[in-house]
Amino acid sequence: MTKKLLLVKKAYLELPLFKQAFTHKSFSSNQNNERLEFLGDAVLEIAISEYLFNRFEGLDEGKLTQMRASLVNTQSLAEIFLRLDCKDLLQTSKGTSKLDESHKQSIYAGVLEACIGAIFIELGFEESKNFIFQLFESSFVLLNESIELKDAKSRLQEALQAEGLQPPSYQVISNPEGNSFDCTVRFNGRTFHASAPLKKDSEQKVAELILMELNQR
Repeated sequence: MTKKLLLVKKAYLELPLFKQAFTHKSFSSNQNNERLEFLGDAVLEIAISEYLFNRFEGLDEGKLTQMRASLVNTQSLAEIFLRLDCKDLLQTSKGTSKLDESHKQSIYAGVLEACIGAIFIELGFEESKNFIFQLFESSFVLLNESIELKDAKSRLQEALQAEGLQPPSYQVISNPEGNSFDCTVRFNGRTFHASAPLKKDSEQKVAELILMELNQR
């Protein structure tokens, strides 16, 4: 049995749709993982939502939504995918394969969601849910009702409002391929800059940098 996909059963590797789950649109415009990613995203959201709903009976919808977002986001899904040690199974174009790792996070996250979609189609919801719970087992352990779940932009806005200051203006531009976003913010006489595969992630990274600056004052 292959050592790839450490959290995946051998049966998953033999699923007809599993190879397609690892095929990026840059490799094939027809037989790629986009539809499986679409489906897997929905399955992942309902499985995580059900888990949080049953575990945290005292939390309202807003807190549950924040908690779900802390678990299911591009960065966390990409990190889980990389821990599975199956990156070399991914099929992309030569140009895409040469992108640096920070620009591949959305690709890795998409493959993981596509795998979930493939398992759902081939083996059903319960099996795909079992797979998801394996993936997030270590993340579930860290959850509690008092955990800070607000994103960096929200925390920065609250910190600035407390000092009577306006939130910063996020200036974002993308590269021609649309797979990298550069965010720049001028704040307190300094320029803060960060890049990410997604626009919102580049903004979050800059907000985190500004928060670090504020905390050092």
